[in-house]
Amino acid sequence: MAVAHFSVSIVSRGDGRSAVLSAAYRHCAKMDYEREARTIDYSRKQGLVHEEFLLPADAPQWARKLIADRAVTSAAEAFWNKVEAFEKRVDAQLAKDLTIALPLELSVEQNIALVRDFVEKHILSEGMVADWVYHDNPGNPHIHLMTTLRPLTEDGFGAKKVAVIGDDGQPLRNKTGKIVYELWAGDAQDFNAFRDGWFERQNHHLVLNGIALQVDGRSYEKQGIELVPTIHVGVGAKAIQRKATSEGWKPSLERLDLQEARKAENLRRIQARPEIVLDLVTREKSVFDERDVAKVLHRYIDDPAVFQQLLARIIQNPDVLRLQGDTVAFTTGERVSARYTTRELIRLEAGMARRSVWLAARETHGVPETVLEATFARHKRLSDEQRTAIEHVAGPALIAAVVGRAGAGKTTMMKAAREAWELGGYRVVGGALAGKAAEGLSREAGIASRTLASWALRWEKGRDTLDSKTVFVMDEAGMVASKQMAGFVEAVVRAGAKLVLVGDPEQLQPIEAGAAFRAIADRIGYAELETIYRQREDWMRKASLDLARGNVDQALVAYRAQGRVLGSELKAEAVENLVADWNRDYDPAKTTLILAHLRRDVRMLNELAREKLVERGILTEGHGFRTADGIRHFDAGDQIVFLKNEGSLGVKNGMIGRVVEAAPNRIMVSLGEGDQRRQVSVEQRFYNNLDHGYATTIHKSQGATVDRVKVLASLSLDRHLTYVAMTRHREDLQLYYGRRSFAFNGGLTKILSRRIAKETTLDYERGTLYRQALAFAENRGLHIVQVARTMLRDRLDWTLRQGLRLADLAVRLRAAGERLGLLQTPTMRTKKEARPMVAGVKLFPKTLGDTVEQKLADDPALKELWEEVSTRFRYVFADSETAFRTMNFHAVLADRQAASHTLQKLTINPASIGPLNGKTGLLASKADREARRVADLNVPALKRDIERYLEMRERALQRIEGEEKTLRQRVSIDTPALSPAAHSVLERVRDAIDRNDLPAAMGYALSNREAKIEIDGFNKAVAERFGERTLLTNAARNPAGQLFEKLAEGLQPQEKERLKEAWPVMRTAQQLAAHERTAATLKQAEDLALSQRQTPVMKQ
Repeated sequence: MAVAHFSVSIVSRGDGRSAVLSAAYRHCAKMDYEREARTIDYSRKQGLVHEEFLLPADAPQWARKLIADRAVTSAAEAFWNKVEAFEKRVDAQLAKDLTIALPLELSVEQNIALVRDFVEKHILSEGMVADWVYHDNPGNPHIHLMTTLRPLTEDGFGAKKVAVIGDDGQPLRNKTGKIVYELWAGDAQDFNAFRDGWFERQNHHLVLNGIALQVDGRSYEKQGIELVPTIHVGVGAKAIQRKATSEGWKPSLERLDLQEARKAENLRRIQARPEIVLDLVTREKSVFDERDVAKVLHRYIDDPAVFQQLLARIIQNPDVLRLQGDTVAFTTGERVSARYTTRELIRLEAGMARRSVWLAARETHGVPETVLEATFARHKRLSDEQRTAIEHVAGPALIAAVVGRAGAGKTTMMKAAREAWELGGYRVVGGALAGKAAEGLSREAGIASRTLASWALRWEKGRDTLDSKTVFVMDEAGMVASKQMAGFVEAVVRAGAKLVLVGDPEQLQPIEAGAAFRAIADRIGYAELETIYRQREDWMRKASLDLARGNVDQALVAYRAQGRVLGSELKAEAVENLVADWNRDYDPAKTTLILAHLRRDVRMLNELAREKLVERGILTEGHGFRTADGIRHFDAGDQIVFLKNEGSLGVKNGMIGRVVEAAPNRIMVSLGEGDQRRQVSVEQRFYNNLDHGYATTIHKSQGATVDRVKVLASLSLDRHLTYVAMTRHREDLQLYYGRRSFAFNGGLTKILSRRIAKETTLDYERGTLYRQALAFAENRGLHIVQVARTMLRDRLDWTLRQGLRLADLAVRLRAAGERLGLLQTPTMRTKKEARPMVAGVKLFPKTLGDTVEQKLADDPALKELWEEVSTRFRYVFADSETAFRTMNFHAVLADRQAASHTLQKLTINPASIGPLNGKTGLLASKADREARRVADLNVPALKRDIERYLEMRERALQRIEGEEKTLRQRVSIDTPALSPAAHSVLERVRDAIDRNDLPAAMGYALSNREAKIEIDGFNKAVAERFGERTLLTNAARNPAGQLFEKLAEGLQPQEKERLKEAWPVMRTAQQLAAHERTAATLKQAEDLALSQRQTPVMKQ
């Protein structure tokens, strides 16, 4: 889990430190320290993963020449020696040294990209040198970053203090006329902004890599968490602690004592109120599983029994709501853990959405038309799209949203909008999560801005409060978490102000960070800014402007007049016409896209479109590729869509590409257009989140631009979705729909013009919490049907549990009444046991069940059989995933009776599980009848495959579970400590073995009978835990290498050190035992030979 550790210190001679020494230590290198004419060698230090030494863009020539053609380590050595030579004072401050923890959730490459981004935006941009190294210690990836305290000048280094420049460009003076100075490298206030910048960049990269996690750098007190902050224990103190533990004495270190006292206090607080852990978890994730709770508990609790007790209390807390039960992934057959959230988060987001809709309905803050026209006259270079966005945000509604990519003109648009608001009599202020973004909004758009945290603090103190004449602009809104966003929405409602949200579509991901912006934008609609204004026909551009303004009826009239709105009696006929027209118009030289709102429609359209191309011979069947959604076949010429961001490939969620080369589980894809065209190689083992891209969902198409688009309209569309779907094209757009279904619901125009999409299409329970929870889950990409079923099942289970609890309580009260006054509490005396030499592993990182499930998921035979099962599902059912969920395979795996019932149902009436492939009847086509025949034939085969899978899985489960239990039992055995006498005997035995004097070794062992008995018991424990002959091999000569790491697996760092120290003793004991076994075997052979010689031979 990501850790919010960010510390800074000054490298000062007054503290006995040196910049060169610090650099050598961090780079794990050998450097010459010229000032003291000595060499510093840390080249044997381990853990260095990456290193960089960077100069700012405007660095002087001498600095560039100094590091030119040098390796990173050599550049750092040369530069810091120059700093040392420049500073003359004996107490000179030489450099700023930062230690920053990196998130464990990111890979090495992703962490390097994160640090480079931070360094570029917050170090190099300020004119500072950046010397940073990446250390990847187990469980503790971190960087060390050294920066300069003086600016670089043409002839060396400048002053540490510089004059403060006022708004007039002149040095600022105090009341006495003296120039005001500040530290060039920044003071405490600058450090806070610097630190906030790191956490903002870290959270940004977590979002970019699809990780549902946010890190809050504030203290527990500021976050409202009732825990005592722990302190950082340095490397030196930890080394002393390890040595003291191994030698059996307690170190007297104030810092260690303080840390232990704080840990104990936190444990006491968590035991008194376990909800504190929920506070910690939900500040990082809004949807979590049991492992997320366990990770937080592990920080504070070592005792296994207490850990399990608290984990159960937290998961069963009344405030925790299970959104989704344990399930099985359709594509892999792996179990997926239950997903939880809290009632507070659901109500918070529901309230935020409700207030946003309320604000959208209040129309009191419009800018007069004459003011807008005057603004446009001053900004003649604004595009039509920017003008439309300004009209949208300057409209009368109290809330508005703008979505646009970086470089699409958002800042230019906001600058013009700010002028319009100010001319209309409004005060315009802005905010952003990061200080850098707030600074950019101030500098480039002229909107006085602060960080969101700064605004919240000022409002708490009653300063700079909002009022009814204020417009608040929030930049990078997609990065703002639900709780913070809800606070700003509430502040705007209370003040009667206006809120304008500006965000990037690439931040609209189904995770906590982007859920708040998406939840609001989906309900109130938004204006969109793109780098390219798409449509080439003038009438199409006017229609797009009508769609952006909400005039869907006028846009439909325009497209209908051009013959682009095509109705059929039924939806099925509309689909057939769409695919036929797409096939007729297909041109590989043109980019085309079919759009639909429902995923099942997209899947069907992709299959139909590709079938047409195969029939025409444009494509072959292609090569198999195991995607995250099952096997797909790709051939050169196939159009695909990427479904997940991946920085190493340079692909984004929703990006369209064309296959240029295909092989089993590997494709080469062409991306982009013109000068931006490039190719990427995609291998299934590294990236499998892709699909055929002839059709895609409207949501995935946001930000895409193609030549031709065909849209399948459904009753689930609204004004916002219609706007997105009908503005993706350059050259042509056609809209297809079924007249009958739309006529029953008020007509095409009415459906497509609806202002707000229904919160959910399901209403399983009248209580508002259920509807709110469904909307909350949908915002995070969870399957809402499954969520609804899970919640209802939990509600029923809760009711049954309460009845059982009441019955159990009655029985216990009756028994207590009978025994009242008769019970005595016996006094228990415990014998203090000696600490073992090496403690057994009692707490495992994964539960037994989780470990077994992981090994089952990795079993190749099960994987292969599951592929057959999932393939057979696709042969039988039209929507295989929905049918799979309906079958409730988790229950099938857990309950034999449920499995038997489900398989019987599958055999007798497969259509009760889901619609089958193909059709029957007079109107069915030949292809439909063939598809139904294949489906019917595969039903019994699907039943047999599932039965085979269940049998194989059960056998594998019993085998793996037995092996894992045996392993855990073995590694939990303590290696007992030896008495001084036994330890002394083994020392003498080891000396004799080293001299190859085995008889002497045996003599020493047998000289002390009590010690020998103790050593035999010790040997037995070592053999039970590590194996009888494990420590006799050459690989066991030293406590290092693969063997040691294998035997130390699961041990805490201090126990690992104890194993290293115990290693020679245990090896000697096993050598002694081996010699005894050899001697016994030889004696047995001698006795046997002797007896044979003494036995007379009978002659026949």
